[in-house]
Amino acid sequence: MTKPAQTVEFYFDYVSPYTYLADTQLGALDAEIIYRPVAIMDVMKLVNNQPSPMCPPKGRYAGLDAARWAKRYGVKLTSNSALWAALMAGKFDPRTLIRGAMAAQSLGVFPRYNSAIFNAVWRDEADLVSQAGRDAVLTAAGLDAAAIWRKADAEATKVALEANVKAAAERGVFGTPTFFIGGEPFFGNDRLDFIRAHLAA
Repeated sequence: MTKPAQTVEFYFDYVSPYTYLADTQLGALDAEIIYRPVAIMDVMKLVNNQPSPMCPPKGRYAGLDAARWAKRYGVKLTSNSALWAALMAGKFDPRTLIRGAMAAQSLGVFPRYNSAIFNAVWRDEADLVSQAGRDAVLTAAGLDAAAIWRKADAEATKVALEANVKAAAERGVFGTPTFFIGGEPFFGNDRLDFIRAHLAA
């Protein structure tokens, strides 16, 4: 008799290098992955957590550490300087990308969207700040950019994201990547070994 697949819930956003790194490894897990999109900066505010850039030594270390993990996984990891400059200057709302993920889920095209956006941010240094750039990224992935962004900008999607953020904070999420197997949480790309052991037990 075939053992039913276990499920791993994956709380994610596109602004974390560790979340990108973890995402590159999820296909090797013997489990069904349920993607839970959140605006992680909003979650962190709710639970009084501080992002790494607020502590310069921690931010510098995180950059070195993420590069080590990328080398171990054999994946490219770059810094999308134009995107981060726009974020820091308040000229781009990172919620745009995660609302796009929610739109792609509802439209049944999430895997292609997820791969395209993670790669655009962390591998290809693509333009995601301008509308034309975002459209080009999705079009290159064979997606209907206009349909996705239209749904992403809908008020219902914005309200749903706020609900996701609140539910994540109430569940104990304080950063990404966060995983749940049943009621047990695992935080961080460096906890994938624990997740594999839990699934195998």
